[in-house]
Order: sequence, then C-alpha cells, then structure tokens
Amino acid sequence: MLSQRIRVFHAVATNLSYSKAAHELGISQPAVSFHIRGLEEDLGVSLFERVGKQIFPTTAGRILAEDTNRMVILEEEALLALSELQDLDRGVLVIGASATIGIYLIPDVLGKFRQAHPGVKVNLKLGNKARTLERLRENEVDFGLVAGPLEESELVAEPYLEDELIPIVGPGHRFAQGQPVRTADLKRETLLVRERGSGTQRLFEERLFQLGVQAADTMQLGSTEAIKQAAAANLGLSVASRYAVGLEMAAGRLVQPNLPSLTINRNLLLVHHKDKRLSRAAIAFRHLLHQVADSQRQSLAPARGAAP
Repeated sequence: MLSQRIRVFHAVATNLSYSKAAHELGISQPAVSFHIRGLEEDLGVSLFERVGKQIFPTTAGRILAEDTNRMVILEEEALLALSELQDLDRGVLVIGASATIGIYLIPDVLGKFRQAHPGVKVNLKLGNKARTLERLRENEVDFGLVAGPLEESELVAEPYLEDELIPIVGPGHRFAQGQPVRTADLKRETLLVRERGSGTQRLFEERLFQLGVQAADTMQLGSTEAIKQAAAANLGLSVASRYAVGLEMAAGRLVQPNLPSLTINRNLLLVHHKDKRLSRAAIAFRHLLHQVADSQRQSLAPARGAAP
C-alpha cells in the first residue's frame, strides 16, 4: 500500500492546493506541509513552487505526479481484486499449459488452489505452446501458461518464473564424462527433438542455428517424457527444462554435459487475451501462482549452483 507521504503528494498535485488536499485527506494543512517537506528532503528536490497565491508542480513534481497517478490506479485495482476474492465458493477455471509447465509446475499450484477454493471447478488442458496460444485466441481457456518469447499482439503476458533449458544425455553417453564438449562435436551427434509447435523445440533450433550446427541425425519425439527416456537410454542429446529433469539428474539417470553454449534462459509466462475479463477465480489463481513461484524458484537454486 502507498505511504502517507505519497498519498499527500498525490492529493496536492491533483488539487494544486494544500488546503484542498488537507480537506480531502482529513488531516490538517500543517500536516500536509510537513509531509511535502519530508518528501522533498528525502528526494533532494523541490516538488512545488508558488507563483502568487497559486502553487504549481516543478519539473520533478510533474514527473513524480505521473508516477503516483499510476501507483494510485494500481493500488485501487489491487484492492478491488482482493475484495473480489472473498467468499469465492463457486466458479469454473480453465487453464491451458504447455507440456513442461503443465506436467512439472502447475499441479502443485492447482492442488493448493483446490484446497483454498474447493467449490471452484478446475480444468487443465495440456498442449504444446502453439496449441495453448490457439486456445487463448479461441477463448477456450482463462489463462495460458507457456514459455517466452511471445509475439502475439492480441495476448497479454506477464513473466511469473525464470527457467533454464539445459543439455541432457544419458550416463553412458560420450558427453557424460565432464570434459568440455566442442560445438563441432554436435554436428556428429543424434539430436532428440520435440514436435513442431513446441516452444522448447523452437528455442533449441534457434540456438543450434546461432552455433552453426546442423545435426547429422535427429529423432523426433512427442513429449518431454519421451525425450528424457530416450536420453537416459543414451540415444542422443537434447535440451529440457531444469524443472523437468531434476529428479532424473539427482538419481543419475540423466547427466548435464559440459556444454554451456546450449544452456538457454527463458521466462515462463502467464498469458490471457487482452479482451478477456478475468473472473474472480482467475484472479485468485494468478495471485496464488505468483506465491507458489517463489517456493519453486528457491527449490531450483541449488541445482543451478551445481551445474558443471
């Protein structure tokens, strides 16, 4: 919530009057002057100047006024959203998610959501990134959860979690011994790839193109689980989210080769259609998603530190 000094400044900037601001806020005019002086001292600038009997914002004051206007609007929206969450005992929530997010991250969020709101019916629709975005455009889902980047202008995206795609091989693979892998070695390697429309596959292809790698052989598989099984069987090399391979790496079934050029950073996004009015259930889900993301982020921190 906004500090009292920011509230006082906003009232003065809006009314261009200390007395009107005091009346609006229900405080004395000397209190208004006290807060404005304190804010000016904190910032090291003058915020208002007096010309005759009228006050006007300085250049610094006009800049701050623009920012505080947005802050007040955001605070009002947040308070409205929180008030709408009270007594949420019915409704329907439909979430679309790409495979990695839908299988390895969202079940934890949905479990907590159902505990908090048992009267809300939840439907999770899995598909690759292209299919999930199509469902958003067709208004089949309230939210889509996909990996960035996002280029569709009719969709609104907000990052909720950082992710890494890392190279993976089986423990018996020639890249599993920890020695640095040269880019040239990839040209003779079988690459395990996802289907067209997969966000992971698109990023993998883009990185290989940047490295000038055209694989001698590829094996296409339809899911992250199939990729992991094939890699564990030493059939080739692929990339996968750290969130998807944590258990297999801890058990030694998968290994991250010494190939930092194939590590790809990306943002996982919460997406909705720009014309979609979010339901109370959707607002509650978004709030919980960001809460759970904090714990998911912390669980990944040790794995990042253990990379070769």
